Amino acid sequence: MNLFETQEYRELSIKHNYNIISYLIKNGVGFSIICHTNVIDFNPPIPKEIIEFGDLVRFDIFNYTFDSSVLNEDSLTFEAGFGEENFGSIVTVPLDAIYQIIVDDLILSLNYFKPKPKIEPNSMEILLKNPENLKLLRKNKKA
Repeated sequence: MNLFETQEYRELSIKHNYNIISYLIKNGVGFSIICHTNVIDFNPPIPKEIIEFGDLVRFDIFNYTFDSSVLNEDSLTFEAGFGEENFGSIVTVPLDAIYQIIVDDLILSLNYFKPKPKIEPNSMEILLKNPENLKLLRKNKKA
């Protein structure tokens, strides 16, 4: 078993990233994060004509992006502009997707945990989670 892929390490990484980012925001210090892109959410999605991301991406959290940032227990959300057109999108980065936290080229955090992409349930799975829907399906099957 890889020590850095355990649930315990994941929880430590999330808590560590939360504490560091919280400290930086509280003290008004801008920072950069390097993140795994497979679990980042962009709202609205960024068109591929504007930019395509590799496995890792760096976000600089300064100025308006810093002012728009919101930290919660499991993610950091901020507004950022992309490409020459400065296409606006709200970016949500799960804290376990943060590979590095950097201030003035000093690495404050290095995370060896690589998050697994979230698998969206299909509509049938969603329907089957509700016990009432299961009863209806069984009732229709008998008829």
